[in-house]
Amino acid sequence: MYNVRDLLGHFVRPKSAKGDMCPHACCRNRRVHPANMPVVLPRRLLRRASDDDLAEHYERVQGDSYREDRGRMQVLHEMQRRDDDVTAKKNRAATRYSRQLEQADNREASYVAAEEATRGNMVNRKGRSRDINPRTLIYTDADSFERYASDELKEFYTTRHRPTARSFQGADTRYVPRATEPKRRKMGVR
Repeated sequence: MYNVRDLLGHFVRPKSAKGDMCPHACCRNRRVHPANMPVVLPRRLLRRASDDDLAEHYERVQGDSYREDRGRMQVLHEMQRRDDDVTAKKNRAATRYSRQLEQADNREASYVAAEEATRGNMVNRKGRSRDINPRTLIYTDADSFERYASDELKEFYTTRHRPTARSFQGADTRYVPRATEPKRRKMGVR
């Protein structure tokens, strides 16, 4: 029964010698028996075959028949799909990096303009006692900005957008004074 060896050195059944996935424990249906691939590959084999296996299969099916032509085109299409996936991942990473650089530049420009307009007075007394960094204060959430920003900084950002994550998505992030005081927790009352 097991009188056929594949290129990996496994003894295989005739069924697995015809192009099925290798059922042995070392492969666990993740690898094809390379020398025994059919001319037109099933989708599962096509997607799981390595680049070297596909190149070897392409070289093997160099006849003039319709099936061999279809097998070559199938391999070329799969190689192109893999190349496109790699290119798309690189483009997404490059786009994300350039967006991060642009946002960092906008935050820095906004910080410099705010520091110049407020003459360095950007954090109120409560914020100074808690060592709040004025750089992070300009792009933090609205509650923290309300709590720790100086009056000069609040006035500066009434006409300009604060460089927060929401502002980069197109939201209006100008400072709008609240009509009421923020709620305070009552201590000792149950």
